[in-house]
Amino acid sequence: MPAEDDGEVDETPDEPSVPEPHGVAVVLRRGTLVSLLIAVVLTLVLEVSTLWRGDPRWVGDQFVTGVGFYVDAIVVWLLLLFLWSLIGRLWWAAGVLSAVVVPVASANRVKIDLREEPIYPSDIDFLSEPGFLSAFVSPSTAVLLVLVVTILIAGCVLVGRRLARFYPRPSLRTLPRRQAVRLGLLRVGVLLVTATLLFQTTKFNEPGNLWREAYEVRGEHWRYWNQKTNYRSNGFFGGFFYNMPISAMAKPAGYDQAAMDQIAARYAREAELINRDRTGSLDDVNVVLVLSESFTDPTQLEGFELERDPIPQTREVMAETTSGTMLAQLYGGGTANMEFETLTGQSIALFRPQMVSPYQMLVADYERYPSAVGWFKSQGHRAIAIHPYMVGLYKREQVYETLGFEEFIHDTSMQSKEMIEDNPYIDDAAAFDEVLHQIDEHDDPLMINLVTMQNHIPVEDHYDDPIEVSGIGGDQADRIGQYARGLEHSDAALEQFLADLEASDEKSVVLFYGDHLPGIYDSEVKNDNDSELGLYQTPFFVWSSEGNEPRPMPLTSPAFFLPLVYRTANAPVPPYLALLDRVYDRVSALQQGRIITSDGAETPEDSLDPRSAQLLADLRLVQYDFSIGERYSVDDLWPGAVD
Repeated sequence: MPAEDDGEVDETPDEPSVPEPHGVAVVLRRGTLVSLLIAVVLTLVLEVSTLWRGDPRWVGDQFVTGVGFYVDAIVVWLLLLFLWSLIGRLWWAAGVLSAVVVPVASANRVKIDLREEPIYPSDIDFLSEPGFLSAFVSPSTAVLLVLVVTILIAGCVLVGRRLARFYPRPSLRTLPRRQAVRLGLLRVGVLLVTATLLFQTTKFNEPGNLWREAYEVRGEHWRYWNQKTNYRSNGFFGGFFYNMPISAMAKPAGYDQAAMDQIAARYAREAELINRDRTGSLDDVNVVLVLSESFTDPTQLEGFELERDPIPQTREVMAETTSGTMLAQLYGGGTANMEFETLTGQSIALFRPQMVSPYQMLVADYERYPSAVGWFKSQGHRAIAIHPYMVGLYKREQVYETLGFEEFIHDTSMQSKEMIEDNPYIDDAAAFDEVLHQIDEHDDPLMINLVTMQNHIPVEDHYDDPIEVSGIGGDQADRIGQYARGLEHSDAALEQFLADLEASDEKSVVLFYGDHLPGIYDSEVKNDNDSELGLYQTPFFVWSSEGNEPRPMPLTSPAFFLPLVYRTANAPVPPYLALLDRVYDRVSALQQGRIITSDGAETPEDSLDPRSAQLLADLRLVQYDFSIGERYSVDDLWPGAVD
């Protein structure tokens, strides 16, 4: 008989079915496809950060005429594969890489907006100066960025865990021994191959580099004269790798000791001709070089009007002295580069375009470097550097020692650290007072290099009484009004400084110049002033306590400031300054990819007249010799320049 039903119901629920782990081949195939998709998305994030002013050429450059996007995607994919093989978890690797890519893209966007240049490999030095970096990013933006990165990492980990429930991967512990060994060897192999390929990117500028050949598969598209365009045209990584370390200059044809001996003799004769009528001297004169941070003449810009002229006293001094307009290398930045040109007489434009920061990439590698510091010390001056800010920025502490400064006075060692209202930077009046204090304290004549900070960005909410701005509105008007009020404070401090020097018993010569425009202008103003180099011009003058006469000068590069100091003092020059003086009479300004002749015309190098071409060729040889060459001619052309 059949057994009787006892009437009880089994209430035990069914166990949820757990998917069987997929095979290794399936996991690797799916992971590879997903990793490619992630790489494309992250590459797109980087490329969007290079988009400038909504340029319509961006799409064509990225996806049609150029290969930058596609090669960049391979680079990102290799980075992801490297992390995947190292960590062993694809989604964790994606989270880590995203946590790097998003901040880098954000930093690139911020730097292009503020300075119209992308981030460079040398910018990694700024990571040691968080106080400086924080000046460019508001606390709210920084918090938002940290939050986004945290969400990205957490999101990638959570996605990985959730997918693992439905698509479990095989565990090395459960795989057959032979299969586990093969998988382990595969991870090691991928790690080594990707590491080797990625390492080659650091040799990008060496002949035969495979990455360079990949980016140039459709021909060279390097836009070295405009780095933001360079990154747009060749992809973020293409532009970034292009600026990897490289020797400062290519060796000029004909460079050897005999050629340098001929040049030294040639400009010794030129110096004799110049000095024949020079009756002045700088032997007992204080030489003060003032780089005024972001000091410009905003009344020369189109697109807005100021309630009043913020620099009337400076304008009055310029009308009575050797003065004019300086050609800055960059918009919104490049302070140390302009300082380098002034102190060395070497032009950034004659270096390779990858030499974006000579202080960090060149000078810091030497124990001593030829400069006006050593020259003036050899003439009996004591050399002092003053910068009312942190010492590590642009490796200044190390660089100043290399250049030969005997003393470096900075934000923590100044006599006065006064600030104006809510401006977080030490003001110009305090900086000028430090110069006067040093002059009073020393019996020897001084060579002082002052780099101010008062008008450094950001400029928002510094003053209670900004100058009124019309013709433009919103936050930009507020920024311009605040900036202009800062210039007004600088103008008053400069007037008092020159008055104090004039009243002193000591003789002084002052070179004063702005280094670049501040990165405060929106695209509307930039577009109105992009032609005629409007975004790259700042005022300069050379003033003497012994008297002045009006000498309007053509557009000038800071590499030619030293000869103008000697012209103002009517002082004899060494052969190197004679060379700079002769070049300046024909080629008055140089910018990467641009030559401005003394008549104000932009002229291609192959269109220069023979005399100008010869002078520029001689200058290029001397700059190579002084910078990375054998320095055959330093002692003859600029005795004492190497301290």
